[in-house]
Amino acid sequence: MRTKGLLTSLLLLAVLSIFAIVPKIAIAAPFFFPDMNPSFKKSEPPDWLRDGRGNDGYLTITSEVIPVNSCTQMSSQSFWGSDKTQLVLSVVTNGFKNKLDKVEIPIATFDGRDGGSQCASLSTTPTQVVSLANLSAYSIFNPGNLSLILNVKSSNDSNKDFIGSAKLLLGAAAIVATGGSAAAIGGVTTAVGTSAVSDTQSRANSLLQGMVDAKVPVSFNWAELRKGIEAVEISVYKTDQNVSGITDKQIAQLQKDSKADKQLLFTVKLEFQFFRTLFYPTVSNIDNLVERENLSPQFVLNHAIPGGSQNFMQLLNNASPSLLQKVSKAEGGDLSRACSTGFERLKSAGLDYVDSAIVMKAFLDEAKGDSSWLSNPVIVRACFSQAPAVQSYLEQIYGHSPIGKEGARAP
Repeated sequence: MRTKGLLTSLLLLAVLSIFAIVPKIAIAAPFFFPDMNPSFKKSEPPDWLRDGRGNDGYLTITSEVIPVNSCTQMSSQSFWGSDKTQLVLSVVTNGFKNKLDKVEIPIATFDGRDGGSQCASLSTTPTQVVSLANLSAYSIFNPGNLSLILNVKSSNDSNKDFIGSAKLLLGAAAIVATGGSAAAIGGVTTAVGTSAVSDTQSRANSLLQGMVDAKVPVSFNWAELRKGIEAVEISVYKTDQNVSGITDKQIAQLQKDSKADKQLLFTVKLEFQFFRTLFYPTVSNIDNLVERENLSPQFVLNHAIPGGSQNFMQLLNNASPSLLQKVSKAEGGDLSRACSTGFERLKSAGLDYVDSAIVMKAFLDEAKGDSSWLSNPVIVRACFSQAPAVQSYLEQIYGHSPIGKEGARAP
């Protein structure tokens, strides 16, 4: 009996010893990382996009996460139980002069703290990471530095809620869903307030710094972007690593090693769409646009400003004495100054030259009572000569008139 009891005690001591050293053992856990070689999808661009020099259209970039399978094993199962994987995918944009430039935008999350080893899917929705950004002017000497950075952040620390703040931003984006499918995160500030988004972003950035971050940058310039980029696709893989001890150098080696033991989980697709005018996004050729579409003052001036709660009439007429009243009575230098105020407000709102021509024409129609002013070169010169590119698009859209002798063709 004593021998049996002694054996039992020794066995118990051995088991306890094993558990005592388990925390010191480097246990492999899932680690997620993006491929360092994104795939570019291209097509023949329309003439206006290929030949344009800037301020002639808009760009929207929408993210979509495409899984390899509908059921994905995100976490791993071991003798000691399931790991508690948390995963956050986010995109940071630079150079687009968008309201959310340089802001980390969550596009997908996964929470494996409950039933982590079970079949699961990401929490995600198509999200506009760049919303109607003006195609900026560029030159050979200043082509523009544009980049998209995909961050793939993961952790197995179940004591911290890494994805809480990220989910809040992801949900806020869904509030302003457009067309029933794409979440326009550019409108988050309108939906939940600028301060709320700023505070959430600060909390999220602080907390997400505690995750292991594997990233891939995608860089290009305005000239390259105009050559017909349709989409950028980035593969995201899973491998087993000692996440707590992995270094940035090891992450980079994993990303570059084509022979690494890894499993493809999903692809992040960043889709590019180009628009000539926000009033009719499907229109590519704006010659005599007015003959094909409704560009009445009522339609144009009541149109919502991109990413804002005001319409164009409210934007232009937001002070006293009203700009509408000034334009209705002004001539010569006074009209030039009044129109200058209008152009500045439209520029601040991010409008391109095409839409600036459409909005200012509608505003003058409203102020003057009708569009007969368009045939008066004195009025046209007084208002539009200070913005020759806008004046050129005015002629191109509304047809040739006496203003054709005063301005150059649109760039």
